[in-house]
Amino acid sequence: MLTLMLAWRSFVRNKRRSIITAAAISLSLALMIVFVGLADDGHARMAEMGIRFGSGHVLIQGKGYQEQQTLDRLVTDPQRVVQLAKQIPEVKEAVVRVHASGLITAAERSSAVLLSGVDPTLEPLVSDIASEKKRVAGDYLRRRADMEFEKGPADIYLGVDLAETIGVGLGDRVVLTVSPVGESRPASAAFRVRGTFRSGLSDIDASYVEIPLGEAQKLLKLGTQASQVALLLDRLEDTEPVMLELQQSFAGQDALEILPWQIALRELYEAIVLDDLGMYLMMIIIFVIVGIGIFNTILMSVAERTRQFGVMMAVGTSKLRLLATIMAEAMVLALVSAVIGLALGLTGHALIAHYGIDIMALAGGEYEFAGIAFSGKIYSRLTLWVVTKWTLIVMAIVLTSAAYPALRATRLEPVEAMRHV
Repeated sequence: MLTLMLAWRSFVRNKRRSIITAAAISLSLALMIVFVGLADDGHARMAEMGIRFGSGHVLIQGKGYQEQQTLDRLVTDPQRVVQLAKQIPEVKEAVVRVHASGLITAAERSSAVLLSGVDPTLEPLVSDIASEKKRVAGDYLRRRADMEFEKGPADIYLGVDLAETIGVGLGDRVVLTVSPVGESRPASAAFRVRGTFRSGLSDIDASYVEIPLGEAQKLLKLGTQASQVALLLDRLEDTEPVMLELQQSFAGQDALEILPWQIALRELYEAIVLDDLGMYLMMIIIFVIVGIGIFNTILMSVAERTRQFGVMMAVGTSKLRLLATIMAEAMVLALVSAVIGLALGLTGHALIAHYGIDIMALAGGEYEFAGIAFSGKIYSRLTLWVVTKWTLIVMAIVLTSAAYPALRATRLEPVEAMRHV
């Protein structure tokens, strides 16, 4: 108790220096809390957008499909995969998809396209491209059984830039030409434009089309086979546990590969990691500067009190007790700074979590991040562990910066120290 009283008295002795040092530490902690909260929420939202852009939290596909996306690497029994996957409680939806490249033609115009065969019922539930907010005109795909004329051309849903390139609008007829699996001759089928979308990414809007899954399997002569089964989960954090359960469920089936979104969306994941590294590098620089300031403050305090320490040692104060006294002063500084920093940081977090920051307003439109068009607001999300971790790190920096001045004080000779003015 006496040690803490002495530490507090020393802290308030030089108010200006203590306030400046505590303010620097507090502001660093507050900034770190705010930045980490923003980054965690922004990265989670970007990951979810990428996942809902046509990927999934987890992908189950033919082994080697990720490297060589060809029709000879298929999921042979996708419905069984869906049944097994949906037995896992965290799996919200499991959708079967077929991917291929082809040529779309309308009158005398044509363009290369990437086509996806999707389930018209499930896809709007899991994909932003199929949602109303991305739709420019028309409606989404229908199953053939839901069409007024079942024997007419099936629906096709395409990017608005592609529709402009080939000069088509709603209700117009187009022809898709593809190379079926196992055949050298191309196959063609007519489709009718059901709707157009704008994803915000020029490459997608100019080259991507969706058709009903059954039509894609028929055109490509796949039977019931598919390119992949995409799993949508309740939470991003469930990805790893679901991966482990799937690996157990499909143990011994070497024809399949199970990939998390971090691999399926490698470019996005690497961009998130690099963004995190950039933020941490910036904070390391700030903490180094703050640490130097703390070191200088404690060192000056020790130098000013050399005579006092000499008297203390002369009357029997041990070196360990002297070390504890100085480190207690650093602990008081760390605690006061942590309380103020937490108050500022959590206040900033609460405001941002409530009101958000409009990315579109800052960027002057949709913001593209690693191939994902990001729009809307980002908020702040924090966990107790994150707040505790960074608070302890800042306190550790304070104590580490005080260690050398404290050790230096214990090496003083009492007689020489008492002569110091």
